[in-house]
Amino acid sequence: MPAYHSKIDHSSVSETCGCGLLPLKTSVRGPAPPCDGDTDIIDEAINFYRANVLFKNFDVQGPADRTLIYLTLFIGTCMKACERIESKSEAKTALYQTAIKSFTVPGDVGWSLGSLFPNPKGREESDTFKAYFKQARQEVGERILDKIYDAEGKKNKWWFCFAKRKFMGKELRA
Repeated sequence: MPAYHSKIDHSSVSETCGCGLLPLKTSVRGPAPPCDGDTDIIDEAINFYRANVLFKNFDVQGPADRTLIYLTLFIGTCMKACERIESKSEAKTALYQTAIKSFTVPGDVGWSLGSLFPNPKGREESDTFKAYFKQARQEVGERILDKIYDAEGKKNKWWFCFAKRKFMGKELRA
């Protein structure tokens, strides 16, 4: 069975470093266009996370898939950041700190995804990548919180059992 790919139409979106700058449903300021549909790429990444994290290979079928890959790996980072945190309020702070922490982009030393993402053509493209994914990371941190912690603020064991898994055998580095 193949991994789940993005169903979002990426034909009319701009790209940076091979990733689609897809619309987001977010209140976080940034370069992402507003989403007018029911589902955005963050919803897809969260919904497909537990299934996709089981795969060692992922056939990229377009810029939306690269965005999905990055967000799936970031969800794994969020899960690791919350592994030892028992309360939802502490986890919210930890996820925010994880989201705004400086991170590498394609072409930087320490970029963990190798040639899966093309290097930026210039400083402007690199800055756009960083701004878009900083916005997306903050939104993922806000949305994943309700999945990994229940309404009473306790850890959801059906999500945390996937915390040690590495999607495609990789993880994001700071």
